[in-house]
Amino acid sequence: MSHDRPPIQIRTIRVEVHQVGDHELEVTGRLLDERPGARPMWFGIREDGAVHDMSLTVRVRHPGLVITAAIPDMTAHPYTICRDALPPLQQLVGVSVAHGFTRAVNERFGRQHGCAHLTALVHAMGPAIRQGAGAAFRDEDELPRAERDLWFIDTCQAWRAGGPLADRMRAGDLDAIRALSMRKPPE
Repeated sequence: MSHDRPPIQIRTIRVEVHQVGDHELEVTGRLLDERPGARPMWFGIREDGAVHDMSLTVRVRHPGLVITAAIPDMTAHPYTICRDALPPLQQLVGVSVAHGFTRAVNERFGRQHGCAHLTALVHAMGPAIRQGAGAAFRDEDELPRAERDLWFIDTCQAWRAGGPLADRMRAGDLDAIRALSMRKPPE
């Protein structure tokens, strides 16, 4: 689809996952909402057109993927009271990203309980944390095995409980998992 008009709103979410210890990740997410060519309005827009520029850094302990620290920040926000949404993000400490994360986030920060933009950022960070943990704490050249990789189940439709990948992993049928992979073994 091509557009002959410039965008009026651009949202960018970036998540970086770093291994910082044998059993720990540090994850930084940033949400940037821009209004290209925006004119001064009754609410705050930064000179570069940013309406929201928010970040959250969390520490996550493996293997439970439990958040042990949360450090939020806002450098652009439309209202003076927006920063009131930062201290409640400490409620993330103790939450597991592996089990019930979306529900826990919605209960703590959904609707009037938090900032919709920060909540969107936290939601985006969950899958990146799980994938980063896989990259950091397991050999990605090895096929998934039930005894260590059950956390894959219900992370997406491909790994849904009762689906072909989950069933084959539980059965230990690594050849069937390999057959479903986009990366084919060398002939």
